[in-house]
Amino acid sequence: MANLKLVAKYRSDMSKSHLKKIRREGYVTGSVFGRGIDPIPIEVNLKELVNQIKASEHGMMSLFDLEIEGAPKDGNHTVIIKEFFRDPITRKVLDIQFQRVMLTEKVHVDVPVELVGECEGAKKGGIVEQLLDELAVRALPANIPPKIEVDISSLDIGDHIRVADIKPPEGVEILTDGETILCTCVPPHVRHEEAVAPEEKPSEAPAAKEEEKE
Repeated sequence: MANLKLVAKYRSDMSKSHLKKIRREGYVTGSVFGRGIDPIPIEVNLKELVNQIKASEHGMMSLFDLEIEGAPKDGNHTVIIKEFFRDPITRKVLDIQFQRVMLTEKVHVDVPVELVGECEGAKKGGIVEQLLDELAVRALPANIPPKIEVDISSLDIGDHIRVADIKPPEGVEILTDGETILCTCVPPHVRHEEAVAPEEKPSEAPAAKEEEKE
């Protein structure tokens, strides 16, 4: 796959005032690490990065030729997005971690899982439950798939698919425990209404007894 091009700025000012300033301008903080280099703090234009990811068929799994403007040492790196952090309330991206890679060395990454096909059990009223959203894999950077598709067409009610049942793309090794259940088809949830006892009519006996006393 062709590498995407990304230009970032070296982050030399760590003050809170500078952080607020760059966020107002549409930038987020980040760092580049890996392959024996000290982490390099950077500032990335979030909109530019998102637009490139959306336009790429490999999405978040894309390779980037990263140029760091103002870097004190070599500012050119081939990287992948390793992790990003969001604000727990607003869900806005606050920081992005890039891992430096070599095209000839395998890396460990988490790849999204997508269920495809029409589940047999779902046709009978069953409910498909996906228990894993990602799989840990090892592959050369150029072989990292944007996602791993899992066909659930033959999945019937009561059946499940384990990680070991998945055939990975060529050149990709799945590291997630093979016995882990990825998805299952469960019977439809039936809601049982509790029986409501009929209202008892108030007894007239006490009133009758009162009349007898009079």
